[in-house]
Amino acid sequence: MEKLSRWNVAPRLQKRSLLIAEGSLRSTTPYLGTLAGALVEGTIGDRIGRVRSIFIGAIIEVIGTSLQCSAMNHSWMICARPVNGWATGILNAIVPVWATETAEHKSRGQFVAIEFTLNIVGVVIAYWLEYGCSFYGNGESSFIWRFPVAFQIPMLIGPATAILFFPESPRWLVKMGRENEARYILGRLRGDSLAEEKELAEAELQDIIESTQYERNNFRKQSYLHMLLGARSGKLHIGRRVQLVV
Repeated sequence: MEKLSRWNVAPRLQKRSLLIAEGSLRSTTPYLGTLAGALVEGTIGDRIGRVRSIFIGAIIEVIGTSLQCSAMNHSWMICARPVNGWATGILNAIVPVWATETAEHKSRGQFVAIEFTLNIVGVVIAYWLEYGCSFYGNGESSFIWRFPVAFQIPMLIGPATAILFFPESPRWLVKMGRENEARYILGRLRGDSLAEEKELAEAELQDIIESTQYERNNFRKQSYLHMLLGARSGKLHIGRRVQLVV
């Protein structure tokens, strides 16, 4: 009898282990996509620009979200999650760059702080939305998880549309040799009605040109490998290590 009960229990334990494994995969696969998206976005953002990168990231996020909320089985969901994570990595990497490159130096920290504050607000909304939906259909309807996932889509379509009407990063334009466009955008962003404002915008443009030229001359020191190893970086590598720890 004892032997028989052991045989009956084993399949249940196996099923439970399988469910735990599936849940773990669903939870971890987005982070793999996020890591990949963040690592490649630096190169992509330098090639196609900040605005296009944000637009593409938002569109990929919409696709990933659509795949998730329409998932019919575990395999479908597990494959869809990295797509969503990849887009999240793209946006997390490029949006702060675009914000700091277009903002005035006095307000760059404020811009980045607002962005990450809104990220936390989004997490809070997601948790409360999921909690509210958990009471629908006696806890058995797929609406409980499909609607919170799909709720991201309108929040993505808005920024994806709006970003096309925002200015490109002056720094990226200078990198591409489009200095006149960078000068025009800086003038519009910093003001061009007063002579003092024009002088400040021109001075900022010259700073960007000089720093961009320095980056071109030292491009070999900008790789991920050089950042991690810190060869001949001196005190700069100490700062990098602090950032990696954080």
